[in-house]
Amino acid sequence: MFKRILVAVDGSATAHRGLKAAVALAKDQAAALDIVHVIDEAAMIPYLGDSAYVPAEYIEAMLEDLRKTGNAVLAKALKEAREAGVSATPALVESRGSTVAHAILRQARRLRPDVIVLGTHGRRGLRRFVMGSDAETVLRESSVPVLLVRPRGRLGATATDLPRTVASRAADARKAANTERSATSP
Repeated sequence: MFKRILVAVDGSATAHRGLKAAVALAKDQAAALDIVHVIDEAAMIPYLGDSAYVPAEYIEAMLEDLRKTGNAVLAKALKEAREAGVSATPALVESRGSTVAHAILRQARRLRPDVIVLGTHGRRGLRRFVMGSDAETVLRESSVPVLLVRPRGRLGATATDLPRTVASRAADARKAANTERSATSP
């Protein structure tokens, strides 16, 4: 069903859950996995403060630091995918003045995956409004299906819980059917 899967990683525990789900899905589907890490230039803003002038060398040094970190995140994700026997290709992309979500969507248009997998914090209400939701933007604007993997402890099943949940529900249904049959049998 899926021949190509795109997963975004940022080094967080939530993104790692998304990676694990993407690797499992790629292995199950014998699909190629594209792993993307987005360098978010907006992450530099807290470092810049209220400075009126920032030397170009300083900005380039910060970007280089973000690139090194991104490459380390990609190397770790690539190793995990390959250890699972999944063919994977890493990509380090820059947001280039847009959001992380739009950088992921640009990458998806370029690579044409069958599905996008993202870890999401599942923020709601004011926290989502203040912090934004890249996962929600990707979900809303993507032309391909998006699988959102929530952190453990949230209500509802997550992608990695799905096989256990489906198996558990199937067992409950069989048990109920057997109980019903035995109650109606002479």
